[in-house]
Amino acid sequence: MRYGISIAPSTSGRRRFVQATLATLLAVTGMAFHAHKVSASEVFDELRVRIEKLEKENRVLRADMESSVTSANFDEMPPPPPGAAFFADPYDSAAQEEPESDDDRRINSLIENYLRRHPVAAPRDDHAQDSKLSAVESKIAGVLERLNKKTYPTIQMNGAFQADTGFFMQDANSLLSYGHIANGADFRRARLGAKGAINENVNYAFQMDFAFFGRPTFTDVYVEQTNIPYLGTVRIGQWKQPFSLEVTSSYRYTTFMERSLLFQPFDAFRRLGIGFYDNAEDLSATWAASVFASGQDQFGNTLFQNQTSSGLFTNTNMGGVGSAERFTWVPYWDEASKGTDYLHLGVGHYFNAPPGQTTSFRTIPELYIGQSANVVSGGSSFQPVPGGANGTPFFVNTGALPVNFFNVLGTELLWVRGPLSVQSEGMVNLVTQSGTTAVLPGFYTQVGYFLTGEHRPYDRKLGQIDRVIPFKNFSFTRDGCNTGMGAWEIAGRISHLDLNDKSIQGGTITDYTAGLNWYVNPNVKLVLNYIHSSSNYAGVGGAAPVAGAISRRNETDMIAARCQMDF
Repeated sequence: MRYGISIAPSTSGRRRFVQATLATLLAVTGMAFHAHKVSASEVFDELRVRIEKLEKENRVLRADMESSVTSANFDEMPPPPPGAAFFADPYDSAAQEEPESDDDRRINSLIENYLRRHPVAAPRDDHAQDSKLSAVESKIAGVLERLNKKTYPTIQMNGAFQADTGFFMQDANSLLSYGHIANGADFRRARLGAKGAINENVNYAFQMDFAFFGRPTFTDVYVEQTNIPYLGTVRIGQWKQPFSLEVTSSYRYTTFMERSLLFQPFDAFRRLGIGFYDNAEDLSATWAASVFASGQDQFGNTLFQNQTSSGLFTNTNMGGVGSAERFTWVPYWDEASKGTDYLHLGVGHYFNAPPGQTTSFRTIPELYIGQSANVVSGGSSFQPVPGGANGTPFFVNTGALPVNFFNVLGTELLWVRGPLSVQSEGMVNLVTQSGTTAVLPGFYTQVGYFLTGEHRPYDRKLGQIDRVIPFKNFSFTRDGCNTGMGAWEIAGRISHLDLNDKSIQGGTITDYTAGLNWYVNPNVKLVLNYIHSSSNYAGVGGAAPVAGAISRRNETDMIAARCQMDF
């Protein structure tokens, strides 16, 4: 006796697929309604994975059953037992032994209603059933596509703070040159910002720093257009100009509490301008260039010309324009280890025609602690308001110089081999004055080693240092067991700066810094630094050098600690 079951595998498989799909949709709907902690994108990503899995299972099921039907000897098959379902699915036998739950009854009811509204074709009409199943799948895919479509504008909040404390120990000459430097504690940075996209090709950023003395200050404020032919991404606004590895990399990822001695006198840092940046398709190189207003107050503003005492503009003191260019190359990158071994090389150029043809070159040591100075307002209440700052003075300082323009040339090196990293930059500043050019050099070299085995990550698209990710975050379980110790790094650095040449006599300084970093997790870091600063300087109180004064050798020791958090 033969049984008409040639389409049984297909029908059962489709019914099972539709049942599972509806069950998934109901489950997801319930999660979205009752568990608001799960985001829409996470829910539908899970839904997509489950549907794909069910589709795969359905294909396997159909292939197995059709193969069985083709090869089976139906003449020898026993008749079905009384009351057995004609379209019974042998894979569902275990499930049929379990009592039907409320969810099963709801799903079965929905399936029966769906099948009544959409009658199944004749038993042997597989093509018709495939069409109906494809229609259901297309509807589900359409819903998922609409839900996953990104809406603009987007926004991502970010912020960070650095709470520092520092202590100074000065010899007699240091006290004479800089006065008594007070110990203290401060917020070195306290920032809050937002970034995102206006549409698929336009990004933006807006960030403020609230730790600046007296009032907030702009940091990154820009808009950029991506996918520009030959240029890559074009940016307008204020941001860190493309010059120097330690400057273009985020302050959040620096090894020590302060950047090197080269930072303040030789780097462009944040300026208001326009520029572009791009990278090679194989991520082996990056390039960037910009033009900007070379002066800057705390809000990024610059006047290109000075004013006379009568308040009228004059063309005798022009300036206020600068440019920067940077090229980086990664000749070696270990793909097998996902970048635990690599070599970064870079070169850069920074040009500045300062406003009013006047500028100064100066720097603090590699530590700063300060506070706002209270000054009496001019109002009738005479309440003290913040104004100015007291804190770590400049250790070398040229004072205001008549400068037509200057050019800084820089080189970069970063070599990482597992937990070991070596980073170095050298710069030379060619200062052009009337009829003469002074040469002011500087460099730093630092070495770091992760005691816990991590490495210093690198962003190949931007040519910048990236965030350290501990193997295990520091944490305790409820029973007091330590489940991770975070990442621990030791480091050392030497920095040198020479601001003496020809008529420029700003002094020389060399800093030796030792550091210990504890990365509690990727977003929290504790830092301990010891700095010994040795300088030759002829100034008083960190001000401009006194003409004819004898330069003094000053020795200053500093110990500092930081707690940093960013999100």
